[in-house]
Amino acid sequence: MSGLFRLWLLATPAFLVLPAMAQDAPAPALVLTPLDAVTTTATRTPQVAGDVAAPISVVPREELRRRQPTQLQNILGDLPGVEADGIPRPGVQQPQIRGLGGDRVITTLDGVRQNFSSGHRGRFFFEPELLRQVDVLRGPASMLYGSGAIGGVVALRTIEAEDIIRPGRATGFFLSQGYDTNGGRWRSAAAAAFRTGQVDGLVAYARNAGNNIVDGAGQTIPYTDPTTQTFLARLGWNPAPGMRFGASFMHREEDQIIPSAANTLGTADITDRRLRAQQFALNFDWAPPDNPWIDLRAQVYRNTVDINERRLTDNRRDLTDLETWGMSVQNTSRFSVFGAERHALTLGFDGYRDTQEGRRNGAARAQYPNASQDVIGFFVQDEITLGRATLTGGLRYDRYEQSADGQRGTSNDRLSPRVSFAYRVTDWMQPYISYAEAYRAPGLSQLYNSGVHFPISFFPFPRFNNFVPNPNLRPETSRNLEAGVNFRFRDTITAGDSIRIRASAFHNDLDDFIETLVFATTTEQRNVTRARIQGLELEGQYESGPWFAGLGASIIRGENRTDGGPLALIPAHKLSMSLGRRFQEQGVTLGGRVQLVAEQGRKPVDQQTGIRPQATPAYALTDLFVTYAPPEGPLAGLRLDVGVSNLFDVRHRRLAWDSSSERSSYYDVGRNVQFRLSANF
Repeated sequence: MSGLFRLWLLATPAFLVLPAMAQDAPAPALVLTPLDAVTTTATRTPQVAGDVAAPISVVPREELRRRQPTQLQNILGDLPGVEADGIPRPGVQQPQIRGLGGDRVITTLDGVRQNFSSGHRGRFFFEPELLRQVDVLRGPASMLYGSGAIGGVVALRTIEAEDIIRPGRATGFFLSQGYDTNGGRWRSAAAAAFRTGQVDGLVAYARNAGNNIVDGAGQTIPYTDPTTQTFLARLGWNPAPGMRFGASFMHREEDQIIPSAANTLGTADITDRRLRAQQFALNFDWAPPDNPWIDLRAQVYRNTVDINERRLTDNRRDLTDLETWGMSVQNTSRFSVFGAERHALTLGFDGYRDTQEGRRNGAARAQYPNASQDVIGFFVQDEITLGRATLTGGLRYDRYEQSADGQRGTSNDRLSPRVSFAYRVTDWMQPYISYAEAYRAPGLSQLYNSGVHFPISFFPFPRFNNFVPNPNLRPETSRNLEAGVNFRFRDTITAGDSIRIRASAFHNDLDDFIETLVFATTTEQRNVTRARIQGLELEGQYESGPWFAGLGASIIRGENRTDGGPLALIPAHKLSMSLGRRFQEQGVTLGGRVQLVAEQGRKPVDQQTGIRPQATPAYALTDLFVTYAPPEGPLAGLRLDVGVSNLFDVRHRRLAWDSSSERSSYYDVGRNVQFRLSANF
């Protein structure tokens, strides 16, 4: 990997000089454009994503509507260093950032932590039709988010009243009907919103139903046909300038015939699965316009996931439940001590309690034991700006306690620092460097699982492989050094256009990786691995009004420093490009996307078979899209989106579900033509 860093050092001077040669004079200060999405995920304070000294990507609502996503991979697949783990089953995919997935990535939905983790059943459950924005923070982020943010953070936000109400109106209504030819899936959504005085609100409903998905080889992938329903409600009150009380409620249902190991292609233990997920949140924001010392945000929430499975062969019933209570409070004070510098000092704390319960035919289930954990963290962060320089430093203290029925409890604490320095050399160039540490406490199932994992044989007598609990597991830790540069240009190709570019290199050392070790008769969790993940990432966007374009590229390499071999699940090198053209007077937008993914053959030996898996072949995908949204006249408010994904029906597999020596006979999703007609009135 050191060769990649040498290449980076050689390439960076040219990368910095070329834009300067293209301009005769320094560019003026940037005026905000559609590229400058605002995010709070990177620093927990509002920032323009392109100016943050951190690798943050934002997928806004307009891009989500063009993509018509049906699963997580449709949202994340083009981002550098990011993809979705799990096979093409919409309800079980989970994010993977820089080769780290599962509960090494924190996911939030409207600020509510999604902590569910139970074997192969998926991790979080959301409705793409109701999303307004997705933020992805790559790299360790425990200083702000605590346990689990070794890989990064994925923050999803759902629609609000302002997304439905058209300018100058007090009420708004939204109807949408979509259809996917691959799987014959119907996607329906409806919303109503109001604003009167200081009060606003929204109710929304979405339903998805269809048949099994077909892969690029024309094969029907079994058990990929969930029926889902989601209900969302919001209410907000603004009693004074800068003050807002908010409440939100979300209920999701998923019903499907599916294997209990739902994120694998195994066909054993087929179940009739009924999933119910609910979350309720109360929010309070207070930022008086004339008081820079107060920018207060608080949230209290409850999140539950309940899965009821009935095995079709013998009517065995498994219940898998998780309840999370959580809260967070933070305040940012903006001030100056010596006059020349500016501070944004954030103090806060957050915490949550997870309680899980597993039942099998009414009795306690050892594979998902009754257990709980309490986590609380306190953090301080100061963003200091002096002229063109910005120094951001922060420190967090976390303590967690974990226990299970009939087993020894455990507790631990952790300090997580982060520091970054950015300097705006010119109006168009801002290099930065950062260092961050992160940790992940072992999961409740990793600590306390017991009972049967899988049968070994039945003749001449039954033999099973059994889980062995390990309450002595230590937390995983990481130390990440990152350097990058942000570019922003205006008036480069045509008057009024804008370009955003971020290039970065990172070096992440990880210790005490927890691995699942499968032996002849036992399955154990152990801290066995030291790892190193390094890489280069490039992300760019162009916007001129009529034209828009995007670019994302990543080169990542992972090393198991314990045995000297490659690290599992490191994504292949990839390059994603998009280009679009708006015909604004006609209300038409045309465009396409291309993704090039290299072969990935650096895989560790399969622990169960002793065989090194085959390389995952390279592939290229092409998508097309067109939008028709008349800007005025009797059809104003109507919108038609048509898209074609995997235009050439390419047979391909993502590394995230092609890491075993026993290769699946199925490929990823084949060609899919999508239609959506929506009305906003």
